[in-house]
Amino acid sequence: MVRIGPFKGTARHFVLATLSTTVLAFCSSFHSCEPLPKMQATPRTARHVPQAERASMSAWQAAGALMLFLSVMMPQVALARSSLQTDSRPVYSVGDLHGDYKSTVKILTTLGLMGSSGEWTGGQAILVQTGDITDRGDESGDIFRTLFRLQDEAPQQGGRVILLLGNHELMNLQDDFRYATKKDTLSLLADASSRSEAFSVDGWLGQAIRQRMQAVALLGPEDGLAQPVLFVHAGLLPGFVESGIDAVNSAARQLIGHNAGDLSEDPSPLLGNDGPFWTRQLALGPESKVCQEVQKTLQATGATRMVLGHTAQPDGRIHDRCDGKLVLADSLISQYYTGTAHPSALELFSDGTASAIYPNTGQRIPLRVP
Repeated sequence: MVRIGPFKGTARHFVLATLSTTVLAFCSSFHSCEPLPKMQATPRTARHVPQAERASMSAWQAAGALMLFLSVMMPQVALARSSLQTDSRPVYSVGDLHGDYKSTVKILTTLGLMGSSGEWTGGQAILVQTGDITDRGDESGDIFRTLFRLQDEAPQQGGRVILLLGNHELMNLQDDFRYATKKDTLSLLADASSRSEAFSVDGWLGQAIRQRMQAVALLGPEDGLAQPVLFVHAGLLPGFVESGIDAVNSAARQLIGHNAGDLSEDPSPLLGNDGPFWTRQLALGPESKVCQEVQKTLQATGATRMVLGHTAQPDGRIHDRCDGKLVLADSLISQYYTGTAHPSALELFSDGTASAIYPNTGQRIPLRVP
């Protein structure tokens, strides 16, 4: 995606200086850099113009043409190069999918991440899905298989698919199926005889979740984001990041490695109401207190923005808080919430800007810049 536009400020000065140097060098190659001769009252044909004068005129005419060409093309080439560097690795985030395969496909194809045959078409793009793939809806098995396949295919093109654990993945690992539907259970059984077996330590889905999903993701300059962004399902309070992001992911992976019974009884705060899978403090708390907590977490992790799902936005839109530092991205994507799907995605750019994308309407709404 290449954006073409006028140069501004020092970039324009650089172009003009380059043009001047180029013209002088070009003119010198004709062995004549003298001023153009004064115009005569009587037009002269080439036969009446001295040879040296004709050479001087030819040099300046050619140089003028070169200057015109360069003045048009140089800004475009420079901007194209700049835009390609900025846009060569787009970063997208998608919130809670809750078993709605149709909306999942619509989002992925709208973003250009998946082709008509279900293959990865995103090139070097990065996709972060912030958890809650399962429950409520009827097709979470299809969504898991699709995202796992894309996660395997993306690196072949230099891309990445990052899958975060949500509280509903955690609940199913604990054999808590209160939000599961019969159709959904059928969609993910595969060789398993029950939902419990599918999510078990030895089940196909339980193994995949434990190996492929993580608690938190922090993307920075090496991922195409000069302004680092923190991704988590429910929110990350300052007390959990004292030892760093890697420690959070390591602790979570160790916890979910347990069987359903042990996981259900584990008293770890990471699994509790204030942990990254369950908390609603940042989404629902008073702005003044929330923003203080958000700022502490961002400072501790080096991020400029935190993106989370979990807490559904009643109007089906993505919202931000704390002057753009906190993004609430659960837009009720799944039709199984209210009967109406609200597919959405977040696109993040290297300069710290971000836009909410709504496939149903084609809208792209900029969010506040932290």
